[in-house]
Amino acid sequence: MTYIPSSATVIQRVPKSDAAPHGAITVTNIPVDAPAFVAFGGELTVNAHGANSYAKILQHALAENGVFGINIYSVAYKFGSRNPGLERTEQFKIAGRRLRHNAIVQDKNEQILKEMRANEPVANYVRQLFDVLLRPRIVDASGHRINPDMAIKNLQRIKFFAHCHGASVIWQMGNLMADEMLKLGYSATDTRDIQHELVVIQHSPIAPLTKQRFNTISFASAEDTMMQNHHNLFAGWMYENSADIVPCFFETEYGNVFIGGHLKELSFKEHNLTGLLKSDNEKWPLTADGEIIFGAERNALARAAQSAINGTTVMSVNQLVDGNGIDTDVLRRNGEMLYNIMLNDIRQQREVRGHQK
Repeated sequence: MTYIPSSATVIQRVPKSDAAPHGAITVTNIPVDAPAFVAFGGELTVNAHGANSYAKILQHALAENGVFGINIYSVAYKFGSRNPGLERTEQFKIAGRRLRHNAIVQDKNEQILKEMRANEPVANYVRQLFDVLLRPRIVDASGHRINPDMAIKNLQRIKFFAHCHGASVIWQMGNLMADEMLKLGYSATDTRDIQHELVVIQHSPIAPLTKQRFNTISFASAEDTMMQNHHNLFAGWMYENSADIVPCFFETEYGNVFIGGHLKELSFKEHNLTGLLKSDNEKWPLTADGEIIFGAERNALARAAQSAINGTTVMSVNQLVDGNGIDTDVLRRNGEMLYNIMLNDIRQQREVRGHQK
């Protein structure tokens, strides 16, 4: 089979014109010194039209919350010969998950993964996005590392927003960036501190929530069946117990995660972004849980964007999320209680199953 390399494109939201009838243009670089928010859509975001849809949602969400004056970008993927589902499977393995598959399917998938690794040790599309979005923020015009303080300021000017596979792309890009920074001569401490200044806000992420390189906050529904992939014990337990879950915040090894039992009044679309815009509410009414989770996410998006505009240091979760009816401390206490219950249940399940993961 002929190998087809993967690739990526970046679009920017612009005023509509004859040259940009849909309000978007393709770009090959973005200014380091201007505030930017970049949307990473799901794996179906394979062209400029799909990327523009995510960019419009992000732009409208910020406008509804009174934030303007930030450049909005979005990315599109062409996976070529790569399989994005297997990409995610490998990431969960790297994060320490033990996955179970049918032996025949597993053998076939391992062969595909072997070919993917050989053809693109790092996915071309991930590397291209890194080269456009992040590399210019850590090197000078000659390609050498810059002062760590300047790199921190550069990272403070850009924020990421991800949905579904977009979280996987950012997870891969974070690992690539860490490797590249060490090659450039940054210390491990400087690398960690610089990467931590990039705020990433994720909705229904299909990627490991652990081993995050960036300052990541995730928002999700316990009834999101897409998050049951890869025998994820955390997501699996949430789904099984969704009827009893109150809105909560987990600040644990699983990352910064806000989750509610059921976000939509209608019994589907728990995975998508519908509800992020206040203007969605008539057509897609939210539950009380949904109002809290999406309200917290709107706060985080708006304040992260304002931080990029101001060029200020990374904010705490409380500073990003609190207010407008959202109390992070209450959600944190809910999460602590639920986490203890979940750990006890999972331990008992492992004992019954012979300590299988």
